[in-house]
Order: sequence, then C-alpha cells, then structure tokens
Amino acid sequence: MERSLLDSPSYRLIRVLGRYKTVLAGGLERHGLHLGQEFYLAQLWREDGVTSADLATRTGVSAPAVTKVVSGLERSGLVRRERDPSDARLVRVWLTDAGRALREPVTRIWYDSEREFWSGLDEDERARVRAIIGDLLG
Repeated sequence: MERSLLDSPSYRLIRVLGRYKTVLAGGLERHGLHLGQEFYLAQLWREDGVTSADLATRTGVSAPAVTKVVSGLERSGLVRRERDPSDARLVRVWLTDAGRALREPVTRIWYDSEREFWSGLDEDERARVRAIIGDLLG
C-alpha cells in the first residue's frame, strides 16, 4: 500500500493551523497587524524594553527575522527602538502608547478566534487536544 503525505498527521496538523491562522488573521488585520506580530507585542506586554536578541530567544526566531518584524512594528508606530543608556552596543525595544493600547483588543481577538475555531469540539475533546499538544511539545 502506497503512503501519501496527504494522510500524514503532520500534514493534517499543518492544515488545522492554516485554518486557525485564517480565522485569527482577520481579527488582527482590523488593528493593522500582520499575523505573527502579536507574539512580539505579547513579549513586550510581558516585559517592555528588551533587546532584539531577547526577543529572538523568547520567540524562537532568528535575529534578522526579529529585526524585520520590529522594523514593521516601528513603522506602524507600535514600538520604538532606543540605545541602552548604560551600554550603547545594545538597542532596546519599547512599546509606544499605541502598542500598549493593543493589548486588550489583541488578547480578546486571540481568545475569541480560539473559541470560534475550537467550537466544534466539546470540553473533553479540547482537553485531549491540549494534552496531546503538550506531549508533542515536551
């Protein structure tokens, strides 16, 4: 029997994530955000004024990717970059008032999208999905 990539659990997981991203992206776009930018904002909402290297570590992406995303957030007026006064080699990323103001609506969009996306599963099924994902992440 020939195996098909289309039947693999990984392929199906990628399709599930693609559907969720579509649901989430619509809400984020209403606030001028591109999918993925919310993760950087969430890190800054947790701790403002971190370096790009810190953001790279915390988001698990490369430094050049962080620079690109932060540049976009800066152009949108959501963050600003400043040299560290005690170490001029470091550049820190700070939220602007506009970036801080997005915390509540973006958090609401995230959880509303999640609720909508998973609405076809009952609580026991959602708990099983969370457990399986936890196992996969280690």
